[in-house]
Amino acid sequence: MTDGQKGKLGERPLAQEGDPLAIDYIFHPRSVAVVGPSPQFGLAGMGASFVLAMQDIGFEGGLYPVNPKHENVLGLKCYPSLLDIPGPVDHVIFSVPVRAVLDVVDDCVAKGVKSMHFFTAGFSETGEEEGAEVERQVVQRARQAGIRVIGPNCIGIYCPAAKVSFGPGSPRAPGPVAFLSQSGGNAADLLTTASPRGIRFSKVISYGNAADLNESDFLEYLTEDPDTEIIAAYIEGVKDGRRFFRAMRRASARKPVIVLKGGRTESGGRAVFSHTASLAGSLAVFKALVHQVGAVTVDSVDELVDMLVVFRFFEQPPAGRGVGIVGGGGGFSVFAADEVDEAGLKAPLLSQRVQEELRRFTPVAGSSVRNPVDTLAVMEPSKLADTLCLVASDEAVDVLLAHTGFGWGPGRVATAMGLDLDALMKAVVDTLVRAREAAKKPIALVVATPPILEATEYSLRFQELCWRQGFAAFPTIPRAANAIAKMVAWREMREDLAR
Repeated sequence: MTDGQKGKLGERPLAQEGDPLAIDYIFHPRSVAVVGPSPQFGLAGMGASFVLAMQDIGFEGGLYPVNPKHENVLGLKCYPSLLDIPGPVDHVIFSVPVRAVLDVVDDCVAKGVKSMHFFTAGFSETGEEEGAEVERQVVQRARQAGIRVIGPNCIGIYCPAAKVSFGPGSPRAPGPVAFLSQSGGNAADLLTTASPRGIRFSKVISYGNAADLNESDFLEYLTEDPDTEIIAAYIEGVKDGRRFFRAMRRASARKPVIVLKGGRTESGGRAVFSHTASLAGSLAVFKALVHQVGAVTVDSVDELVDMLVVFRFFEQPPAGRGVGIVGGGGGFSVFAADEVDEAGLKAPLLSQRVQEELRRFTPVAGSSVRNPVDTLAVMEPSKLADTLCLVASDEAVDVLLAHTGFGWGPGRVATAMGLDLDALMKAVVDTLVRAREAAKKPIALVVATPPILEATEYSLRFQELCWRQGFAAFPTIPRAANAIAKMVAWREMREDLAR
């Protein structure tokens, strides 16, 4: 997404004392120790997953498992304690019971560690004074030693440029999106859900209870981070409301910011406290403040991914709300028009000129050229290009929505006819690229996937071809329409704030 304010990835200004970038070092450790891993995976051996994640992403620094009960973990020498590790340790991941935490913190102080991440849970989020007191002691000892704390009760940091990861199988390639999440599950879920649609990340930060570094610290950091162009956040509660919304205002003025609020109901609010010891607060007030500072709110992880897709792959927001819809099937056309209107967009009647041009190569039987354009040209590359360019030439159209894909039916047809399906998919995508260049208007694709294994394979292959060519692809028309409508509203909101 280019709104005239993109930075160049990798150009890192020097951090000054008090600068948000002063915490940049926690994303680029030279050596990492994982305390508490076990060769046996499961709840008792979760620490090993962090070791495996760092190995899988190709971490190039020192990686040290620490557990006095084992000599080796995943092929690495396992040390009895941090103090037995030769050489410095920058970052320590805790996967030990709460009762062992303070002794390990003291070892971190003695070792000169710079940052600590607590996967360990059982602190203030339990509502018990004993756990809250241990959390206070952790922060107190860490601050006295100048050590920054991530968590507790979180999965920590994913920074592919530094080859740091919290989960095996995470993409190695970095990208321009950052995700700040109070929930470790949502952090991992977004990474898994967004990756097949072409979203790559500069940072993913799971920060849990935020006993030391909190949402405002990370939001201020990401605002200045030259590797981040789009910021997403899952927030349950905030430590300092005034500071958070100042940080949100500054971030939103520089970059698109999308926020998912947890604890939107009474039941959700109770779950929030037991999850991260946060107070959820009023959803209405939260949304109003987020809107006031120019950010976008969403209501689910799926909607968050959709917004990341549209901000990542649309070069510019649509200039208006007119949608030109191209697809096949009369029922599709009716529902598409309804769904676009219900999202707050409109499907304008195409001009007589455009309709007449479309009729020259669109069969009269079983088709429509009014908008939506109901045509089987979606499976014929040359006709698809002509259709899209003609629809885009209508002054009432600001964005194109093309319903296409290679589900079970087209895949079987191609196979039966002896066609090279991969070549056909590539030809369609190449056509879409040429149409986008000629149309000079954004094109969103709907790649529907029937619940059939074969269709899923075809669709995922086609979807990857699409995003690698810079297309925003969505699984359904309502989700595409909703994302486009919210992006248009975001553009209008920014224009109002600039006045």
